[in-house]
Amino acid sequence: MIPVVLASQSPSRREILTASGIDPIIIVSKVDESAIESRFAGSVADLTTALSEAKARAVIDRVLASPPAQLAAADTAVIIAGDSLLEHEGKAIGKPGTAERTREVWADIAGAWTELHSGHTLAVLRRANSSTVNFELVDIRSKRSTTSVLIGEPTPEELEAYIATEEPFHVAGALTIDGYGGAFVQRLAGDHLTVLGLSLPVIRDLVRDSGLFWPDLWSPRE
Repeated sequence: MIPVVLASQSPSRREILTASGIDPIIIVSKVDESAIESRFAGSVADLTTALSEAKARAVIDRVLASPPAQLAAADTAVIIAGDSLLEHEGKAIGKPGTAERTREVWADIAGAWTELHSGHTLAVLRRANSSTVNFELVDIRSKRSTTSVLIGEPTPEELEAYIATEEPFHVAGALTIDGYGGAFVQRLAGDHLTVLGLSLPVIRDLVRDSGLFWPDLWSPRE
């Protein structure tokens, strides 16, 4: 088994991995996303990949400096990072954070087709030999996935009730399909896991491209 570190505090990303047979070690990157966004000159889609790589590299540095106890017996470890943004009319919509901003977002996106981009970065760490204490970074690669999302049109009363849950404050685009907001999504065109923040087909591609065997990431079953 190859242990997996998830560089994210996202419950949905963790649940996706857990449901797929992977019990990840959680290390939150603590990357200043707003600082990266403010100086990034590329597309919204490319920004998600830049953010996922920044998160991965932050956690890589921490693991190389001080590997967690869960990796003590491992010769190889994998780090997975992700980031998601909703794009509407060429603009990125991240986590709104407040009720006021959530209302502004929904005034723009209700009834419209949008694009949900998720950037994924996978890093492989390996010990040079069994006597080596620390890991070395041997591979890092990124890949993006995009799903089109047709947003529904909640009534003003429904929107206020949704805002009262505070769920939209903490998710890209001010909604998520695996919670209260699922009722306000009319249609998806693409991988639904991309909308949840972590596309398993993309992660599997990255794992295979790194020369690893996907089932080796599965946690032991009792």
